Amino acid sequence: MSALTPDCDPDMAHCGEPWKGKGSRGSGILSTVVLLALLGVSLAVVTKDVVADAFDFAAVPVGVLAAAVLARRAARLTARGASALAARTPSVAVRRSQPVG
Repeated sequence: MSALTPDCDPDMAHCGEPWKGKGSRGSGILSTVVLLALLGVSLAVVTKDVVADAFDFAAVPVGVLAAAVLARRAARLTARGASALAARTPSVAVRRSQPVG
């Protein structure tokens, strides 16, 4: 084990990027649930008078960041779905007639 990323070669010919798609199966769903929980808690703190108003200064940025990340994920999921749907849709080739002779 090195101090570098876990999948770096000893000669540094290939050094992995752990932030690009190395998550375990289902980790995206878990992180989405955590983001939704953060958004819900921050909305509850801001809208209800359960805690002191001083927590609003922490809850508002957390809620805004969680909403932004969730919106980005929704846009990415929509784009993936649209590209998958476009890949399944058969394309119609337009054939032009060729001149005779």
